[in-house]
Formats: sequence, C-alpha cells, structure tokens
Amino acid sequence: ENISIKSNYAKYNTKNFDTLFNNSVSVNYGEHVMKSEFLDLSFENNLVSIYDNVRYLSGISSLKADKAEIDILNKKTKIFMEDSNKKVQIKNITTNGNN
Repeated sequence: ENISIKSNYAKYNTKNFDTLFNNSVSVNYGEHVMKSEFLDLSFENNLVSIYDNVRYLSGISSLKADKAEIDILNKKTKIFMEDSNKKVQIKNITTNGNN
C-alpha cells in the first residue's frame, strides 16, 4: 500500500534522501491517519520520527502523544511521551456498539 506524507514545508537532503517535514504534517496509510508538527524521515537510520503534538486516528481508536518512532526495516512502532510522568491518551471510538 501507498503511504502519503504531506506538510506545508519539507527540507530534502539530496545526498542521503533524508527529509524533514514540518508545519501541519499528515501521514495517511489505508484507514490510518497520523498528524503532527514534525516528521523526520531518515533512510540512513531506517527510522521515521514523528513528534510535537502527535495525533493518530483509525477506524476504532484515537491517540495523543508526544512522539512516535517507526523502524522502517522491521515496521515496529514506539509511541511515547517525553515526560515519563505523563501518559499517552488512547480513546476507543464506538461507531456501531460492536467494537
């Protein structure tokens, strides 16, 4: 499937293809949408870092956090708060009473 990354501004490194997106970042993948203020796409480190007011929405849940990191190679995602005393906010979306 295609992954779409959009923002108002992006800075592209022509030597290593790394890209910094900022200002109203939106990532769309199937029914998944993630929004933030910044996204660093690093092919050198095989890592996507999404940070500053991270919001995630799928068909059944929504989430708010400080940062998300996605390992490009193994597709593992970590979602967390910068302050260990704060918690990621997850909300279940009830649409038809069956989920």
